[in-house]
Amino acid sequence: MKENKWENTMEQINTHDIFPIKKFYIYIENRGNELSFGQELFDVIFEYAWQQGATTIFLDTPSITKRSLHFLEKYGLISITKQDLPIRYNYPDRNSLFHRLDFM
Repeated sequence: MKENKWENTMEQINTHDIFPIKKFYIYIENRGNELSFGQELFDVIFEYAWQQGATTIFLDTPSITKRSLHFLEKYGLISITKQDLPIRYNYPDRNSLFHRLDFM
């Protein structure tokens, strides 16, 4: 899942039941309701995580990306603090906002 046909990127770390998404972005020209690339890619991510036995998905988002925050909330991810992360991992933006979704 490193690259897909839309040349957008997602990277996942193998941690068994916890599924952190390190890189998830849609190029600006592929964004918008009429395109739904983000929705399609996120559906694939959810299905893949579920098939791998994940019970929790979490990801970080740069704090300046307001549209992606709305997108994540629409999918049911909730905001959490850095201290609430279920595992520790490196992320590029020190002002990141974190989101979590539990499958149960």
